[in-house]
Amino acid sequence: MGWLYNDMLWVYLEPYTFISEDSANYFLYNSKDKKSKSFPKSKVLDPIVKALQDIDNLYSVKIRVGDLVEESLYRFVTDIQSFGFGDILDGNEEKPLLMPPLLNLQRSVERMRQHRIPIGENILSYLHEVAIYVNGTCSQTCSNSQDRFKQYHCCTKSADTLNLSLLEKFLFSISYTGVAVTLLGGNIFQYKGLNETLAILARIEATHTLVVDWRNIPEDLNVLNKEGKGDFRLKILINDLNDTSAAIILAQRILKLQVKQCWEISITSFSEYEQAEIISERLSGFVEDITIRPFYNGQNKAFFEECIYIDQEELDSIELDRQGIFALQALNTNDFGKITILTNGKVYANVNEKPLGNIQDNLKGMLCEELEKGTSWRRTRYNLEPCSQCRYKLICPSPSNYELAIGKNNLCHINPL
Repeated sequence: MGWLYNDMLWVYLEPYTFISEDSANYFLYNSKDKKSKSFPKSKVLDPIVKALQDIDNLYSVKIRVGDLVEESLYRFVTDIQSFGFGDILDGNEEKPLLMPPLLNLQRSVERMRQHRIPIGENILSYLHEVAIYVNGTCSQTCSNSQDRFKQYHCCTKSADTLNLSLLEKFLFSISYTGVAVTLLGGNIFQYKGLNETLAILARIEATHTLVVDWRNIPEDLNVLNKEGKGDFRLKILINDLNDTSAAIILAQRILKLQVKQCWEISITSFSEYEQAEIISERLSGFVEDITIRPFYNGQNKAFFEECIYIDQEELDSIELDRQGIFALQALNTNDFGKITILTNGKVYANVNEKPLGNIQDNLKGMLCEELEKGTSWRRTRYNLEPCSQCRYKLICPSPSNYELAIGKNNLCHINPL
């Protein structure tokens, strides 16, 4: 520690180190080594961190060695070194010049407005997933189907059926984009236009998904055998955990047919989680991709608080690179680039929000509206309360539909309000 014999020191942060704060703490995150640490605010530390945050100082600040007698500053400087956040230099050396990691979107909405660039230019390049509900008929009696699909992709009943000619026209309009399409119902195998729809999707180079309750899988799956650049997979749902022995036989049959399959098991409680684990174990002999998906039914908040709410240990285990952190600042990683079309033809960026328009409307115009307003695509922790006041907004996952279902933005055990 030869630097202790100098009068002044340069303290600097690396370009991969991010700073966030709340009312009581500073939070530093090393996006290279995935290390993080919080520092309590203090009268001595505050001006140092503020100076580091000032872009004109280029992530370096000069301090007096004598000030290191203050415990908070001494700990801050030594931890900067030990956590790889930055380093120190002799104060007689030239000032270190480093660029803080600032989000600089060349095509951000604000920048396009400033330079009068049309927001609609290349807007379809942002679109990467379209979920389409083609029908609403189903003979099953799953509970809460009207609410379940608002939390994640799941079949639901409705009185409408999507017009085939309108669907075909829409699919042709996006056929060159390579967007992945998810088809849902009702029971999609009862949709009269399924064969024609899959024939169009086969021309789009992507893996397209058919979402269906396991009890609605037909014996004959030849409808999935289409020539083209695209391929298909079945996303098979278990929404009722009673008597699922036949589901295991079904998974084995689908495997023999060499059809891609993934399974999703919906749960609402600890006991259902235990059941789902048993089913998942039995399915794993035939299926590689199995998800256990919690569903909020309005009466199981305690279950969500225990199993879904994020806690300190989970936050400490998050690993993000620079691009990952920038993404959380700019957009909602759950919703961005996705739209949903319901059986009545209405188009949504998120089915919990107001529709963008109708399937017959100009797609570019609808996407421009969503990108500009940012209701779903740009719903981030940075523009929601109380999350915007939390130091962990830097790394906390984007808000999901669970927040909308529960009516609470901060589904966490960090500074609960």
